[in-house]
Amino acid sequence: MGKFLNFEMNEQLLFKSFLFLWIMSIPFKNIIFQASSILMVVYFVFHLFKTKIFIVLKDNFNKTRFLFIGFVLIIFSMLLGNISNLEILDKKSWSLIFMFIYRYGLMFIILAYFYKFDYFSKKDIVLFCVLSFFFLGLTGVYQVITYPQVVLGEGIVGTLDNRNAFGLSIGMGFVLSLLLIKDRKILGFLLISFFAFFMIFSFCRSSWVASFSAAFVFFSLNYKDFRLKHLGYLFIFLGFLLLLYFSFDSFQTRFAQLLEGNSSNRTMIWQHTLVLVQKSLLVGYGMDSWKNLGDEFLLQYPDPHNMVLEILIKTGIIGLITCFFTIAVVLFKIFKTKNYILLPIATYFLIITQFDFGAFGSKELLSFLTIFVFYLYSDTFKFVK
Repeated sequence: MGKFLNFEMNEQLLFKSFLFLWIMSIPFKNIIFQASSILMVVYFVFHLFKTKIFIVLKDNFNKTRFLFIGFVLIIFSMLLGNISNLEILDKKSWSLIFMFIYRYGLMFIILAYFYKFDYFSKKDIVLFCVLSFFFLGLTGVYQVITYPQVVLGEGIVGTLDNRNAFGLSIGMGFVLSLLLIKDRKILGFLLISFFAFFMIFSFCRSSWVASFSAAFVFFSLNYKDFRLKHLGYLFIFLGFLLLLYFSFDSFQTRFAQLLEGNSSNRTMIWQHTLVLVQKSLLVGYGMDSWKNLGDEFLLQYPDPHNMVLEILIKTGIIGLITCFFTIAVVLFKIFKTKNYILLPIATYFLIITQFDFGAFGSKELLSFLTIFVFYLYSDTFKFVK
């Protein structure tokens, strides 16, 4: 009996190690991210055929059937877009659909499956996410120490190659830290200040707007629970922000650009994209066809910088309906289960995707979104002891 329990504990530790590596490496999208996801899939297949408890998959499906329907419809719209535009597809157009299923659909199934066997907890998920964002922040610390001028205009990127990608994950760390402050005031306050500094000096304004919106939702939902101590932390934090603002011209400049509506050519991108959308409104142009659409202005940019327009340009109205249906399923689940604590995170995802990152190709955003949706549904997956 003792050997069996020890073996089971070792299996749990093994999977939890894979899970830890996967979440820690999401912001970096490196070889560890790829390898850890493969290890999770291999271990899932091994465990499934070893135990032969296939009923777990059926039970999980029954509890997430509307979410599953939404995901299948999204895949259908992607396939339809490709089939209708074979002449302009890129070499990765079909593999992107497969990877979308693998990275997000299959990973959700794996998380639900092993959570049902009590291989990890929701606290593990939160801890791993915080550590992932914090570790990325530490790479920003290293960059500031070795190249202090980065805060004067270029923007902190850490070990990433894009300040918006850095701002995305750091902003998620900021929002997640907000949720911790109710139970762990000092830790939450320190994390909020840490992530706020690096989010600000990433100069990723989409992350600023999304984080502010998420914070507004958080305070609107919890203002009745605030005490004098919370207000003290709030005033200290606001003082911290004002100190940064008046100490750095780069902060003032980017903030002024935000208030003036400087879109960094996004409005032009959206206008050009809308013209193309109207020419193939029903099914779009397929996956990874952006460079073959014949608009020289758009070739300067990797995507439309707007979730709705990306869905339309790739999958048309059909894809937009399926995506909105799936989003509605998730939001309905939040309100049905009264899991309002997750609304700030949902707000962050919805806002930031209106200015940066896409609905289909952003690995870090969609991976964390997969974790978010799993967390929302996790209470419906009862443990099998």
